Amino acid sequence: MSLRERSVQGIVIACCLLLMPVGAWADKLQDLEQRYEDQQKSLTQLRQEMNRLRQERSAQQAETDRRVMDVEKRAAETAASSLLTGFEPGTGFYLKSADDQFRLRLQGYLQHWFIAEGSRNEAGFPAAYQASTVLPGVKNRHIPSTFKARRIEIIVRGEIFKDFDYYMELATASTGPKPGSLSGTGNGAGVVGTRIDLFWTGYTYAPWAKVKVGQIRDFFDIEMMSSSNDLDFAERAVVSRALAPDIQFGALVSGNLNLPIMNMPFYYAVGIFNGCGRLDQCPQGIDNDGDKEFAGRLAFSPPVPVGNLTIGLNADHRSFRMVNGKGAADQNGVTTPCATAGCNYHIFDPTQATGWKMAGDGSGPIGFNQNGFRINGNRVTGGGDLVYNFYPFVLKGEYLYASQERDALGSNGTNLDNLIMQGGFGSVGYWVFGNKRNGLLAIDRYEHLRVDARRSTFTPAAGTSEQPMEMRSNTLGLTWYVNPVVWLRANYIMTDVRPHNNVIGISNNTRGELVHEGIAELMVKF
Repeated sequence: MSLRERSVQGIVIACCLLLMPVGAWADKLQDLEQRYEDQQKSLTQLRQEMNRLRQERSAQQAETDRRVMDVEKRAAETAASSLLTGFEPGTGFYLKSADDQFRLRLQGYLQHWFIAEGSRNEAGFPAAYQASTVLPGVKNRHIPSTFKARRIEIIVRGEIFKDFDYYMELATASTGPKPGSLSGTGNGAGVVGTRIDLFWTGYTYAPWAKVKVGQIRDFFDIEMMSSSNDLDFAERAVVSRALAPDIQFGALVSGNLNLPIMNMPFYYAVGIFNGCGRLDQCPQGIDNDGDKEFAGRLAFSPPVPVGNLTIGLNADHRSFRMVNGKGAADQNGVTTPCATAGCNYHIFDPTQATGWKMAGDGSGPIGFNQNGFRINGNRVTGGGDLVYNFYPFVLKGEYLYASQERDALGSNGTNLDNLIMQGGFGSVGYWVFGNKRNGLLAIDRYEHLRVDARRSTFTPAAGTSEQPMEMRSNTLGLTWYVNPVVWLRANYIMTDVRPHNNVIGISNNTRGELVHEGIAELMVKF
């Protein structure tokens, strides 16, 4: 073979060798391209499937959310239309709507007393009594030891749309037979009966402006503003029951403010009332003479380093006149209209905690038969009070001053000087342990009341044996608050009244002796 032939053969073989891998690579590339295209189609299909699943899931979630919202809406509507019930210690049973727009509460309390006086010292009665035919009546002024239901109260209160509220208090109260009557009838008789004590409707525009219309108590001093189930003693102070206005029918505007000065809380109340007591005490349930009673109170709570301090100022103007034989009455039986036909006066006669009259009850021989003080006309009363709590101590005090007209009560119908009535009390309490939810409170109260007792001259009303009167009293108290709704209380009361002949027959009071009384109390609230 020639060299040329050999060269051509080599070139051909070389070309064959070079061409063989290119075909394999081409097949390989074509295979890879086909597989890539398949994967791309699969990926596209997967994406489409994912989008479809996502859309389905979104639709399902929207449906689920819609159903949940629908269920919640129906639950809210059902709850809003439902009523909740329960009991809260100290505030009673309640019935209210779930949105708290409407509320009804049922409360009440039972106050049971056991009262006792010192033994009667008949041998010590003055000779004028011993020889008198009225001695049996004088002896009857002594109150025997007895159990009695002092107060039984049912309270219904509530709210309407939160802005309006209402209150009604149904009471059965008993003062027991008073001195001068064992049978519970006649002058000084006890009172046993059921009545509506308080009822009013209120509207709250704002914390600083609330209006009440109805039979109201909370507009004067700290004693009368306190409910009977929230007192420190078994009974309110003598001076408060004698001079401070109690329950009246009318309208009251009150509110709470915060004074910029010293950032001091401030309370005010102003009211206009019939002035004849409760509706059942007013002739035919209306104002007997058209003269209205005006009352107001201001109370401040200045900041103090320790505890809480409240200072109150009070003022009141009311009338005690007979009109068409009818007159105003006082809630506590201290001021009452004359019961004799044709008379033109009221009788003012302060009473002690157990009900006996400190200015006499008309029994006894001439010269010893004072029967209160005759009054006729306007009475203006003013005063102040203080409450200071700095645990474990509690301090309270009050002073009242009243000027009472005595028109046409002198000889030949002349006007007498105004009757000046003034007094106050101060109490100091110490928490041995705990508080009103569970605790023991030891407390002492000193009281003082004078009726024209410091005037140089005193002119009695025509045809009476009136004499200026002065009373001093001290009450020792111990209260065990078993829990927020039950407590036990014991009060020991020592009273000195001058002139002493006003209280002959009470306890062992003869001449210069103190009247000794005891009150044991059980209070149950619900």
